[in-house]
Amino acid sequence: MPGPRREEQRELRVERPVHGGRCVARPVSVAAAGDGAGPVVLVAGAIPGEVVRARVTVRQGVAFGDTLDVLEATADRVPAPAHPGLDLGHVAPQRQLLWKHEVLMDAGRRAGVAWPAEVPAVVPSPAAWGYRGAIQPAVAGDRGAGTVVTPLGYRRPGAHDVVALDADPTANAACAAAWDALRAQPLPRGVVEVAIRGNDAGEALVALIASGPAREALDAAHALVRAGVAGVALAPHDPRGRFRGGAQRLAGARSVAQRYGEAEITVTATSFGQPNAAAAGLLFRELAAWAPPARHALDLYGGNGVIGLHLAPRAERVTVIDVDRGAIERGRGDAARAGATHVHHLRLDARDLLVPDDVDLIAVDPPRSGLAAATRAALVESRARALLYVSCDVATWARDVAHLQGAGFRLERVRPYDFQPHTHHLELLSLLRR
Repeated sequence: MPGPRREEQRELRVERPVHGGRCVARPVSVAAAGDGAGPVVLVAGAIPGEVVRARVTVRQGVAFGDTLDVLEATADRVPAPAHPGLDLGHVAPQRQLLWKHEVLMDAGRRAGVAWPAEVPAVVPSPAAWGYRGAIQPAVAGDRGAGTVVTPLGYRRPGAHDVVALDADPTANAACAAAWDALRAQPLPRGVVEVAIRGNDAGEALVALIASGPAREALDAAHALVRAGVAGVALAPHDPRGRFRGGAQRLAGARSVAQRYGEAEITVTATSFGQPNAAAAGLLFRELAAWAPPARHALDLYGGNGVIGLHLAPRAERVTVIDVDRGAIERGRGDAARAGATHVHHLRLDARDLLVPDDVDLIAVDPPRSGLAAATRAALVESRARALLYVSCDVATWARDVAHLQGAGFRLERVRPYDFQPHTHHLELLSLLRR
């Protein structure tokens, strides 16, 4: 059994960033020696080169710190936004890009990745604010009278309390308009969170995540559509994970269209889609330029098949594989509208993959947990000569790439992208060959 949590305040000198938005720091009393001695604290809200006072909690033998005061600031510090999910919001934008590149290189070194000759700088997001086309705020507990009928906000990391916000500075125009409509609309008490999807055309979809029955949300759903929301659905609240019970349309449209690079796909309020369409478009166009010609290309973890549509001009046949039935159905419609008759969709769990012998190019875009061991084995055993790996997590990407390199692949190219400014998250595009 782990021991009890111990908490105290310490003055720390901050050294370098690590994966997850924190930095390695050491007590000022020992850091001055300059030899890396002394206990390590993983501190949030700090910047390398600073001295901070932090509340330090030891959990299972690891010391975590949260910055309380900045005693010696660097020139890279900026005022932090109120949004509690922006864990790099206190860091100047250009320093954020250098931070993320440093974390990428550190993750690769720890995993044993053999890097190509050049790892270029992080490609910045086309917009630093207002870039997100998918947000999921929580409903704050206090619903008092007045103009703000339904307060929305976000939970603090690792906590349950909600920080109420007037607006989300990362939301695009469509999501921001839906946010305002929701705040002005009384919602049933059973609604605990709201998923909002907004496209570049200004259309927004809303999913009310609730513990109550659909009939209790019908009036609110129709009111939101009258207020300009394109469509409203209800998703049962499930503490085990997001959208395990699916979603039921209450009013208006079920889906809207969104363009990513050279492909247009349909999305719902609860379906997965890259939240930063402009930044994702840059990556998908680069992916298409890197892709070698192929007889048969697989788009694994493909969702609707946005990567598959970008591979279509380079391949005689494309098969998009995903486990989600709704994504496969929408993808078939998207491919038909694009005239991509050689793009096919197959519902399959990636862990059950058996790669056909004629596949010579595979693209993977797995969840944050990376490739399952069975999937890595299937890739190694396949006859594919090239692998395009898109990742949203530098640690699991580094683990998988190091494994693939040990099994006969080499990392030919990698390019990092900033899809989520003001957070520690980083998107990667990489090309491996036999």
